[in-house]
Amino acid sequence: MTVIIPLAGYGTRLRPLSFSIPKPLLLCAGDTVLGWILKSIGTLSPSEIVLVVGYKGCLIRDWVNKYYADLPVRFVVQEEAKGLGHAVWKAGEEIPPDGDVLIYLGDTIFDVDWDVIEGDRENFIGVKEVSDPERFGIAEIEGDKIIDLVEKPKKPSSNLAVVGLYYIKKWKFLYSHLNNLIKEGMKTNDEYQLTDALKLMLEREAIELKTLSIKGWYDCGEIDALLKTNAGLLKDPPDWFNFKDQIQNFSYISSSSRLEDANLGHFVTVGENSLIEKSSIENSIIGNAVKIVNSDISDSVIGDGAEIVNAKGKFIVGSNSVIYGKEC
Repeated sequence: MTVIIPLAGYGTRLRPLSFSIPKPLLLCAGDTVLGWILKSIGTLSPSEIVLVVGYKGCLIRDWVNKYYADLPVRFVVQEEAKGLGHAVWKAGEEIPPDGDVLIYLGDTIFDVDWDVIEGDRENFIGVKEVSDPERFGIAEIEGDKIIDLVEKPKKPSSNLAVVGLYYIKKWKFLYSHLNNLIKEGMKTNDEYQLTDALKLMLEREAIELKTLSIKGWYDCGEIDALLKTNAGLLKDPPDWFNFKDQIQNFSYISSSSRLEDANLGHFVTVGENSLIEKSSIENSIIGNAVKIVNSDISDSVIGDGAEIVNAKGKFIVGSNSVIYGKEC
């Protein structure tokens, strides 16, 4: 099996954090987002993992080579942001036509029963029931078979959101339609959409596409969602989570960081080599090599190398930022 993970996005909804750190390498619940993804698919033993990189791709490549050098990773560069369909198409040029492919979006973490892949090997799209389906791509179904895919419908006929996990057991069926999109310049909202290729595949191929219900769906594509995911994973980590013994009070603190007269509440992640002194922190992600002194912080994300002294409140600051308040 080949796993395709698109990672080339700019992460505009995660600025200022993503100005210096690509969104797959942002911290979340004791690991990076990409680290969570690679651990999630680890039990599948894929023959190849194709990482589609673009913005700050060299940082992603260096991180993977440092921490996951044993994985069968191949990097593909998406020079221009032309949409998810284009990213997947770029990844698929060297994949065997009859090979099976799992597409796993790079700003999302899934808790899923992979036994479905290792069993009957049916084509599927991951879905989850939502209360606001008009915000998502929606799968229209008959029984457990998908009959149509609709992007952000005004009057949705289904509440099954497409969550960003796709499995195709013969790659040629999807790849040929991605090729057609690119060749004919068929764009939606000025981008090549994976959904459009999947719709063509449904209409023109004698194959079935079924739904797969997802146990856990954790979005990391914007700041509020990243904090919510951090809290959810720390509160109820999946069985394959490696750091359960390091979680205390629903928070994770790297062993290389120091806490001196500090009070950490629920849902806090602290990265490596950070110092928290005479401070209180709640529901926040603190990056690597951060210094926080005499401060009271909540609902915050602090980038690597930042320094916060004598401050109180909610902060979203990029790497190497400095915030100094008045000493009380």
